[in-house]
Amino acid sequence: METLLQDLRYGARVLLRGRAVTAVAILALALGIGANTAIFSVINGVLLRALPYPQAERILRLSAANPQRGINDGAFSFPRFEHMQRQSGDNLEAIAAFCNDSFNLTDGGEPEELPGLRVSASIFPVLGVQPALGRAFLPEEDQRGASNVVVLSHRLWQRRFGADPKVIGQPVTLNGLSYTVVGVMPATFHFPSEEVEVWTPKVFDYSRLTAEQVRLGAGYLIAVARLKPGASLEQARAEMNTISQHYQQQNPTLTDSDPNATMRVVLLGDQVVQDIRPALLVLSAAVGFVLLIACANVANLLLARAAARRKEMAVRVAMGASRWRIVRQLLTESILLSVIGGGLGLLLATWGVRLLLAASAGIIPRTREVTMDGRVLGFSLAVSILTGIVFGLAPTLKASKPDLHESLKEGSRGSTEGIRRNRLRSLLVVTEVALSLLLLVGAGLLMQSFIRLQHVKLGFNPQRLLTMRIQLPQSKYGENQQKSTFFEEVIRRVGQLPGVEAVGATLGLPPNGYARAPFLVEGGDPLPPGERPLLSWDVISEDYFKAMQIPLLQGRPFNEHDAAGSQSVVVINETLARRYFADGNPLGKHLTVGRAPQPFEIVGVVGDVQNAGLDATPGPHAYTPYRQRPWSAISLVVRSNAEPLALTADVRAQVLSVDKDQPVTAVQTMEQILADNVSQPRLTMLLLGIFAAVAMLLAAVGIYGVMSYSVTQRTHEIGIRMALGASRGDVLRLVVGQGMALALAGVVIGLGAALALTRLMAGLLFGVGTTDPLTFTVTPLVLAGVALVASFVPARRATRIDPMVALRYE
Repeated sequence: METLLQDLRYGARVLLRGRAVTAVAILALALGIGANTAIFSVINGVLLRALPYPQAERILRLSAANPQRGINDGAFSFPRFEHMQRQSGDNLEAIAAFCNDSFNLTDGGEPEELPGLRVSASIFPVLGVQPALGRAFLPEEDQRGASNVVVLSHRLWQRRFGADPKVIGQPVTLNGLSYTVVGVMPATFHFPSEEVEVWTPKVFDYSRLTAEQVRLGAGYLIAVARLKPGASLEQARAEMNTISQHYQQQNPTLTDSDPNATMRVVLLGDQVVQDIRPALLVLSAAVGFVLLIACANVANLLLARAAARRKEMAVRVAMGASRWRIVRQLLTESILLSVIGGGLGLLLATWGVRLLLAASAGIIPRTREVTMDGRVLGFSLAVSILTGIVFGLAPTLKASKPDLHESLKEGSRGSTEGIRRNRLRSLLVVTEVALSLLLLVGAGLLMQSFIRLQHVKLGFNPQRLLTMRIQLPQSKYGENQQKSTFFEEVIRRVGQLPGVEAVGATLGLPPNGYARAPFLVEGGDPLPPGERPLLSWDVISEDYFKAMQIPLLQGRPFNEHDAAGSQSVVVINETLARRYFADGNPLGKHLTVGRAPQPFEIVGVVGDVQNAGLDATPGPHAYTPYRQRPWSAISLVVRSNAEPLALTADVRAQVLSVDKDQPVTAVQTMEQILADNVSQPRLTMLLLGIFAAVAMLLAAVGIYGVMSYSVTQRTHEIGIRMALGASRGDVLRLVVGQGMALALAGVVIGLGAALALTRLMAGLLFGVGTTDPLTFTVTPLVLAGVALVASFVPARRATRIDPMVALRYE
């Protein structure tokens, strides 16, 4: 222990003697370790930590799948869920279904729409969580005719009910009906997301579908299940697929009886993070490369310091010090340096995590569980020590075996060691450049992808467009005529407001609002529903195309004559018309969509709209008039001639003037919706860009350091060259050429690595290939330019060497 303390004290004195070198090394290590710690803390909370449920590794998520039709995580029907409940049991303890719904709370204060979930009564036992107050649902409360009950989120209980424990057993009015509060969930319970405020049973009573649609097999459910002890995921998959095949054989006429469909069975934890996992893994690799570059930089600094300490090491060896004693001393110095850098890096990581979580709100799931816990601190300490060993090993081994004859006979003149004898330092610089190029190529690909995503042809004009959502309670607006009357009156009143150019209504807002249904074209093969092609469809008001400025290509839009009882009509998009009507004239022809009893007559064709996401190619799409197919949940789109958000209060007032208990939610401009839609790729691009910039800066510092040290070591040689007639230009070309040779070697190696590794980023890219020629051309040129500047600075210093001074001591 005394020896260790002695080594630490001596190491501290050595670091203090070379304050400039020490400061640069600590800063480089702090950036590398801090970035790794910050990203690891997110990965730890999001990917590594188990979900906050007892034995979460046994909880599964079940959904419908048919890869042949592009369905990988689809909903299934209530009849299928009942069949699954009856037939499962070999590998599953219990199974529960749920679907998103919303509930208008109208008990005192301003009416409020609450994001909620309809669940089967078994949901909380499957998840292994019980309410913090009250109780969970009883099996009999999940039956038709049972009383309405509700469980509240902890946040809603505090916000709306003042955290009053007496709320249990009290009635609340949701969607115009009385519900009894039976429980309040713990503050840590957020299923399936943090937005959900209420849970209520009776998944068969889905407000957005009629009882007939539910009975015929309309898909709207997802399920969770708990594995039996000892059962495996593969066994559960095999069991559920057997049950699915049996269901399809027994119910061939139901909508979701798809002969090619299977049940997708995955761990719930994997499902929660499936969208963010690739981006986090790419960022993890990126910060790992940044740390390696920082290590290479520090190793170069220590190699330079080791060269300056050769006489010291030679004297130690001459006085009897063993090689192991010198190795231990030098490793102690490097580990001390890395631990100091790690401490500063941990401070940077704490700030970085706060900034990252603030920037990723709504993008990264489970952010509440991202903390600087013991595992993160242990990771930071382990990385710091390992880093100290990695960057200190090469300088230590080189310095611990000095040439006594050469080291002890040196006089005051510096060594003439040239760039060729600094092979290890040169190799480190080449590695830095290669890793930097790899990160820059990745950042360049993401930047190009993001730019192309932002310039996708939307098919509508998003400017000056205000959107908001209205969910009508089924208890109050149970009849189709009541729904139509409400929305027609709201649209009429909003359309009369000053500054409003047009008002429309739609079932789903682009770019992510659509439903899918099987369809047949008139005259096509009479395929069963499970084998028919799919189209996405929407329900809209008469002026929706005008409000969105979607171009009409053929025929007419909907009008007041397209009402209930009249011929069912449809407007299709350009893609559907082109694929299924070879003569180019679909007007007057008919489509059969889903289980509709009457074919739809095609009355118009409009341009394609990005309804299935900005990164998706538009497929067949159809619009039906709201008067013929009224729905309870509708989004208003209001086009204004000024700032759209300024209309919010007036539009809300018009809705309340029609129904004082009707809340308005999700008020956003269309431009905000589009910005939110690209928030994840934007964040990934920004972070990778920052890491790539840091890597390039560190590589530039590395090139500068090597060339600067080389100039110092070769002062005598350069003086001789200039004394023999070499011009300043010759010296400049000599030094710059050596620096650029290292940089170009790194560029070549980096390009090869990028060609191989960027393929792993394919899932993060849109509209750009992993070997994009522009990126692979511009990025090396940028890095070469930075390397040129880094080499030029010490080269200019070399041209100012005075031969007389350089040769004075010769």
